[in-house]
Amino acid sequence: MIRLFGLLVLFAFPMGVLAMDAAAVQVLKQTGACIACDLSGADLRWANVSGAELAGAANLVNGQLQDANLRDANLFGANLGGADLSGANLQGADLSWADLRGATLLGAAMDGAKTAGVIYCRTTMPDGSVNNAGC
Repeated sequence: MIRLFGLLVLFAFPMGVLAMDAAAVQVLKQTGACIACDLSGADLRWANVSGAELAGAANLVNGQLQDANLRDANLFGANLGGADLSGANLQGADLSWADLRGATLLGAAMDGAKTAGVIYCRTTMPDGSVNNAGC
């Protein structure tokens, strides 16, 4: 029975969620930088990481970033696929070439955010509309 439960857990959760580096979350919170690190599935709800350096294809797949302060953060080329950024402050953030497929930006503040080359597909925008431009 325990073996069966273990197999169910293994297949029920995407490997990206299990891959998150807990030390990387601490580094980000303490230093404001985490270049090309694995933050997939990280719980950064309400985190104040304004001005954070998260470029270099940082992995934030399925990240929980609700109400996070990412003002002026560098997310150039970051993978935010499936991330929940509801209510996040992304004002002035550099999202250029970021992957936002399946991400939720509902209620996010994006004034002045750089969005050149962003990949949108099944992306819930701040106003609640769904952007499928990159599908």
